[in-house]
Amino acid sequence: MKPMKKNRFFTFIFSLLPGAAEMYMGFMKNGLSLMCLFFAAFGLLMCVRFDFMMAVIAVIWFWGFFHARNIAGLDDEHFANYEDRYIWEEYLTPGTFDIKSKTLRTVFAAFIILIGLGMAWDYIMDIVIDFIPGDYWDTIYPIFDNIPSLVIGIALIVAGIVLIKGKKKELLAIEQKEEVADGETGKNA
Repeated sequence: MKPMKKNRFFTFIFSLLPGAAEMYMGFMKNGLSLMCLFFAAFGLLMCVRFDFMMAVIAVIWFWGFFHARNIAGLDDEHFANYEDRYIWEEYLTPGTFDIKSKTLRTVFAAFIILIGLGMAWDYIMDIVIDFIPGDYWDTIYPIFDNIPSLVIGIALIVAGIVLIKGKKKELLAIEQKEEVADGETGKNA
């Protein structure tokens, strides 16, 4: 499907859902990745009840809305040259953040598993409530209720540490290449 400008009214209506307007105009990778990002944040909020996710969802929604409006407002030449890329590729210089499809599938699978675990946990909690007397339940409820948030929090901390270590290795590799290049330049002089 070749991307093309479409009806301005429908483009505006679709821009109310992040990614939908991009897909309507024919930018499938761009729209699908933005929509998945929005619904992933929304799903995380619904399953684990992270309050800060409301702010993240609002930022993604506004970003998606204005992203669609900016694409729709491009002149014909820039619109024709606009490349359909995943949303994270659009804002990064080439090579800074390379996501392989296998890694993307793994992350997406882990996210789906976490949502499933959160849903299963809510179901199990509803069953457990019936078996524990009210006075005891009032005491232990906060512990059980916050376990999914704790698990997600630990997963986010681990993911952050992995990202920091990966970036540190990348910076060290760049630094070593520069040192080698400087050493070769000094020999040639």
